[in-house]
Amino acid sequence: MIKPIVSTIVVGGIQTNCYVVKCPETGAVLVIDPGDDHALIEKGLTGIDTIIYTHGHFDHVGASAILIKRFAPETMIHRSDADVMASAASHGAEWGFNIQQPPPPDRFVKEGDSVAVGKMTFLIKHTPGHSRGSICIEGHGLLFSGDTLFAGSAGRTDLPGSSPEEMRNTLKRIAMHFDSKLVVYPGHGPATTMEDEKRKNPFLKLS
Repeated sequence: MIKPIVSTIVVGGIQTNCYVVKCPETGAVLVIDPGDDHALIEKGLTGIDTIIYTHGHFDHVGASAILIKRFAPETMIHRSDADVMASAASHGAEWGFNIQQPPPPDRFVKEGDSVAVGKMTFLIKHTPGHSRGSICIEGHGLLFSGDTLFAGSAGRTDLPGSSPEEMRNTLKRIAMHFDSKLVVYPGHGPATTMEDEKRKNPFLKLS
């Protein structure tokens, strides 16, 4: 099985995890959640093939406008977060952050969609709660969980578009159906494993 090369780059004032995921066989590059600090993200890269946003909040999309101009990747988000991303610059300004508004995505992804980058293949899991269009990205034993699941915690549900009820349903689905062998790369904080989260994470135990 292909083992993607994953680099974690912590960006922006909210310390968002941006992931650069390289195909070891083709060199193709997937960037997940380019939230800020485009120079850090693109350092050492000669191209970006695909950008996937786990959701549309400004701290997960803030560097994409510049990266898109330079590398012309295909960009993807769940349709239910398109309006959130369309307001990213104004929402960022409300929090005191200045970002360039990203352009509309090239593709809307939904539950069960497959995304190929080089010889890597990832499946889209729709995991609403933190936002209506939040997704997790699964493949090759990895789960990029955005702001749905963190090490020992879960995403906020007190923001516009958030839903505590949807988050409870999502976390219940994760606890019951997501493979315990997955390595989890969240939107903020350290990486973890699904096995550890199912055993220790109080939000999964309560869901």
